[in-house]
Formats: sequence, C-alpha cells, structure tokens
Amino acid sequence: ETVASPSYTPVNKFADFKVVEQIKKNIAERGYVNPTPIQDKAIPSLLLGKDVIASANTGTGKTAAFLIPLIHRVVSKEISRVLIIVPTRELASQIQTEFNIFRFKTNLNSALCIGGMSVGMQIRSLSKNPAFVIGTPGRLIDLESTNSIDFKSFDAIVLDEVDTMFDMGFITDIKY
Repeated sequence: ETVASPSYTPVNKFADFKVVEQIKKNIAERGYVNPTPIQDKAIPSLLLGKDVIASANTGTGKTAAFLIPLIHRVVSKEISRVLIIVPTRELASQIQTEFNIFRFKTNLNSALCIGGMSVGMQIRSLSKNPAFVIGTPGRLIDLESTNSIDFKSFDAIVLDEVDTMFDMGFITDIKY
C-alpha cells in the first residue's frame, strides 16, 4: 500500500509577494504561480530583511527563494550588494542563470567568480561594482587578496549549501 504525501497548500501566491512589478513579470515568465514550501516560508522573511537558515531538498526552489527577495531589495534600494557563496562552479553557474531570469529588465548586473575561468575577466566584471557577486570560496578569497573585491561592501550574504562547503573542507575559508 502506498501512502501519498499530503500536498502542500501555500499561504501565498507569487503575485501576492510585495516585490516590484518587473520581478513579478519575470516570475510569471518563468512559469511560477504557487511557491514551494521553502519559497512560501523564506520569501516573506527575506523581504523583511530577516536572517534565514533554511534546509530543503534539491529541486525545491531554494535558489528562487533567496534570489527573488534579494533582487527586489536591491532594485528597491533597501540594500545595495549581495554576495552569494557556493561550493561548486556548477552551482554558481546555475544561480547566475536563475539570477538572469529574475533580474530581467531591472538593470542589475552580477559577477561570476569561480575557478577555471579567466581571473582577468572576473576582475573587470568586479570593477563595474555589480549588485550581485556569485562565487566559490577559493576564488573569492583570491580576488579579495588582490583587492578586487571587498567583503565589507556587501549588505547581504548567502551561504548556499553551506553543509557541502564544510564537507569539502571550506570551513576555514567560510570563517574567513
């Protein structure tokens, strides 16, 4: 006998979140109507500027859960810069792709700072003072050591998959 897990009934709809109209259009363009549990719970808190520690399985929409409110807060000038630290280049690239969907027509830009790519290009990208910086611990620390990035210039920091970063031995880098 199989037992179906109870379906989740969200408290909010994406259209109800208090985010700027262009972001709502971008969310709708992405095909999102009802938030997943992690989005339903995290987005309202992040829109208020609260610190959030969240845990959810892969594929549950964690990236949108932090990108949507943080993009809104930068567009509405509540904060100016966001640093997103992730364990792998692949995840950083995926977040960059999602960022580009949700930031469409907002004039926000980002820098992708990961190993295996031209550091010169990343330094040029950082020199434009992007609103979002997405990167891996090693490359971010390398860029900071050359004064290409100043960690104190960020209003919000996301540690995505922090458990994985610890498992990979990044604990010292993250503490730094």
